[in-house]
Amino acid sequence: MAILFASIAEKNRKTTLQPWVSLFFLLVLFISLPARAQVPRSEDPVEVIHTLASLEDRSTGTSGCEAAAAYIKQQFLRLGINPVESHRFSLPILRDSGSILFLPERRLKIALNPMRVNAVSPGTIGAEGVEGPLVYVGSGELNQFDGKEVENAVILMDLDSGKNWQHAAMLGAKALIYVDRGPTPKTFFEDKMELSPIRFPRFWLPFSKARELFGDFESAPDGRVDTRIRLTSDMTWQPIIGENIYGLIPGTDPVLRDQLVMVEAFYDSTAIVPGRSPGADEACGIAALLHLANHFRKNPPGRSVLLVATSGHAQELAGMRELIWSLDIRPRDLRKMRNELENAATRSRGNLEILKRMYPSASIGKEPSGRLKDALEDRVKTEVDKISRRLMMLRLQEMEEADPDRIRELTHRRLLLRRLGWKTDYASLSMEEKKLLDELVPAAVKDHEAVLRDAEQQLQLLASATRFRSLVKDMDLSAAVSLHLSSHGDGIGAFNQGWLYPLKPEISRIEAYSALDQVLRDAASQTEPAQDSFPFLDTLRPSRLRSWQDYFFDRPALGGEVSALAGYLGVSLVTVDDARPMWGTPYDSVEKVNPEGVRNQCILVGRLVQSLARAPRLQTGNLPRMGFSNVTGRAKFLRHGELFADQAAPGTVILAFQGPGRYHAVADETGTFRIKGVADKKHVWDKVIIEGYRFDPADGSVAWAIDKRQTGKHAYRVKMDRRSMETDLVMFACKESTVFNLLEPRSFRYMTKIDIIDGRRKLFRCDIGTAGSIPARPLSIQSIWNPEHP
Repeated sequence: MAILFASIAEKNRKTTLQPWVSLFFLLVLFISLPARAQVPRSEDPVEVIHTLASLEDRSTGTSGCEAAAAYIKQQFLRLGINPVESHRFSLPILRDSGSILFLPERRLKIALNPMRVNAVSPGTIGAEGVEGPLVYVGSGELNQFDGKEVENAVILMDLDSGKNWQHAAMLGAKALIYVDRGPTPKTFFEDKMELSPIRFPRFWLPFSKARELFGDFESAPDGRVDTRIRLTSDMTWQPIIGENIYGLIPGTDPVLRDQLVMVEAFYDSTAIVPGRSPGADEACGIAALLHLANHFRKNPPGRSVLLVATSGHAQELAGMRELIWSLDIRPRDLRKMRNELENAATRSRGNLEILKRMYPSASIGKEPSGRLKDALEDRVKTEVDKISRRLMMLRLQEMEEADPDRIRELTHRRLLLRRLGWKTDYASLSMEEKKLLDELVPAAVKDHEAVLRDAEQQLQLLASATRFRSLVKDMDLSAAVSLHLSSHGDGIGAFNQGWLYPLKPEISRIEAYSALDQVLRDAASQTEPAQDSFPFLDTLRPSRLRSWQDYFFDRPALGGEVSALAGYLGVSLVTVDDARPMWGTPYDSVEKVNPEGVRNQCILVGRLVQSLARAPRLQTGNLPRMGFSNVTGRAKFLRHGELFADQAAPGTVILAFQGPGRYHAVADETGTFRIKGVADKKHVWDKVIIEGYRFDPADGSVAWAIDKRQTGKHAYRVKMDRRSMETDLVMFACKESTVFNLLEPRSFRYMTKIDIIDGRRKLFRCDIGTAGSIPARPLSIQSIWNPEHP
């Protein structure tokens, strides 16, 4: 119902609602929100934090995130911002659809929380589950495994154990459950992150629950806590629609009102443990944004102010990167994208029209034979590939297990399909060929429907980005301010850099920010004595006494560095000298929030932004150098026996590295993916290094990966020479295995390359580099075994 209200409000954004209609909609939203998330009646930002934290998990793609978006829209409307618009975009998330711990002897089923501690592998456990004894190993040091049955077991390990999960995986354990004695800071979660796609599911269990289920598990004989347990987990990569919410406050100064100050804050939370992400301290930024909306209702700005609440914060600032991309993309590239999507939709509609008229098969001859072949050609090739791989597996079986009748049947079917593929048209077909084509029609219809559905959705997202672009482009974007606030720390500083883009040392922005820095310092000098305990610190200008990095105990990615990379006067207002230790953990609760810190910084942020909206001049004329770049790629699958990869590889999960940044994307139905908002080579030394996998949704195993020899090194290690780069990836079907402590026999050094092993010839192909997906001295090497690859 809250979403219904939001859509109605958007649809009628240009209509002034009568008071009774507005009252009705507010009542509908108030009832539809959860009782714990109802709208606060006061303007206190601390109450906003309580409301958002009560949603328990508002990470991107969750129902809590949707409820938070509806709440923010309602708050904007209540504070007089009308219209309130949505900028929608696609991004991939790792969705948790449920994990279960089953204790057969006690007939207990307990919901379990997985942990997102692998950069790409989903950690799925199929419906059959993982079964074995539950063994406790303390902090997981090697000596704590002595005398315990580890192979094929599920390990119970303390969360304060560093990377000792690798010992359990190396010794043959099937999965691991962390016992969290909490409250545990985020560093204890982050040090368990693994970049290689190893299949080793890991879960989180609070100590109180572990004690309730297993009693004094620390004293279990030989560490055996339970003789038999079973785990299942449904974690899959899914593309979802993220939402940025924005509203314009018109300026009142006749000279300045055509200039724009954009203020952005993220409203979602980071969920290392899905379902356990209250994100109270993380909500300080969005609380300050709503405080700004209320502040400008009482104190209208001189310049126009655009307030933006973004999502996708934990996905390397995906929401902010999408906003800037919509402003940065060239008109001709925008038209090209739109034309390609419209052409794909038109082709799919035409093919569907032909295919849906093909029943019964006797009608095949009545259709234009060339168009019919176009509609079915790709499905014919796909069926040939599926049969070829099946035949390969059957022929690799032992003689006594082989089924010669089945092999002959599949061989004949493949021959018929290949004959269809060799034909120039389908004008004259035998009855057997017509029957075979008729069997392929339902699958071909699904293929084209998927392409059409995907193209139509992308066109809608493109229209959403175009609306935002039109609004901002109609004005002069004078400054873009991002809020990265927490309730502790010693004050607020302004920064045009962060830890998403490791800029080259020669990149200097001092002159570009001199006027804006002066405005902020002048505003801070007018601070009331009551706010002296939470000051504004002069951080934009370089200092010999303290570098800008020294103001951070953590290393966050900041929204201001995205807008600055795009050549705008982008700046982040950040709470300094705060490690933000609970962000992303289950312990970021309202009890950890400092209310006075929240209120004081909201007042200070209001004064700073008000000054930016009123100052006669913010820019010196020299803006930061433009370096915002994008990669457009196409993932194509190499069919068995084909010379060229011409089949789209939808669902390919892309993990791209550039410096410390990790960017995810999922290939659409045409195999196309986009990585938006990386830095060009003039700003950073790093190339964009691409890894790509398709994971079997049933068990999470790798179904295909990049053939890096055929792809070419330049295509998966992309040098960002231009604002828009294109690349093509060749994917091939494979199976995976994991090898531990693998040494190069001549030098006794750890091998740091993913190797493809040809299952027929038993040869190693060592041309596949990890491209940054494995540490320099890895414990585990992800290997690919491909019995079908030619």
